Amino acid sequence: MRNLPSFKALSAFEAVARLGGVRTAANELSVTQSAVSHQLANLESHLRTPLFHRQGKRLILTDTGRDFLNRISPALDHLEEATFEAANYSRVETLTVSAPPSFLAMWLLPRIGKFSAVHDSLDLRLLERMTFTPEEESIDCAIEYRLAPESKSNAVQILSDEVVPLAAPDLATRYPMNNLGDLKRVTLIETERRLISWRAILRESPSLDAQRFLSVSYSLHAFEAARLGMGVALGNRYNAQRFIDEGSLMIPFDIPDQLKPRTPKYFLTLPEKKEGLEKVIQFCQWLQAEIINVA
Repeated sequence: MRNLPSFKALSAFEAVARLGGVRTAANELSVTQSAVSHQLANLESHLRTPLFHRQGKRLILTDTGRDFLNRISPALDHLEEATFEAANYSRVETLTVSAPPSFLAMWLLPRIGKFSAVHDSLDLRLLERMTFTPEEESIDCAIEYRLAPESKSNAVQILSDEVVPLAAPDLATRYPMNNLGDLKRVTLIETERRLISWRAILRESPSLDAQRFLSVSYSLHAFEAARLGMGVALGNRYNAQRFIDEGSLMIPFDIPDQLKPRTPKYFLTLPEKKEGLEKVIQFCQWLQAEIINVA
């Protein structure tokens, strides 16, 4: 068992230390002054050290008491918040969906409002995950980005990773790009978390050693850098489609298939215990319809 003092003793100590006296603490806690003093004595006995210097009716924290207060105050605050949230927790059912960060930000979020509008009895919880971990039992549906699904998982491919170069129109006008050879004149924007990189595609290019690179963490950062004209990004066309449609990014040329390494794909994975739930079925049907509309 945990070696913890009673909650009443901790509450009495925190109130006395915060308010500066037994009387005011007793008033706040709606107990007698003797009850507060009794709890303080119990706590000091449990800790085997005094927490206050007693100067007449005044109580001044010892160094140990001050350190103890600083440590337990945040814990009591968290406990208070957790109690409030649990007591006021919405009884509305929640659908928890995980997805890769860039896919979530650039593909799913702009569309999922349509699902939420139709299914207004559901709360939505969206998590950033590249792949699904069965230990996260709160996840109802997982959109994964990987080369192949786990052999034992209930997964279906929903989108391929159509890798394309992406550049701002102004940059493509200043530095015409008709093929990979033209990229040596511009900065290449790498996404560190992408499984396919410019370096892999240009691995046999003689100019690779002299190529200038800008590295960022996520595709959404790479797209923003490309929109600002900082270089040419490498990304998934589906994720970038909104920027292409609005004209802030363009695809200057196609990368030859023979130069593309094996590409990951997007899979919809359902935990075994969740696949028969009505909310999961509704989301899967909506997602498949959205994919058909954009394919």
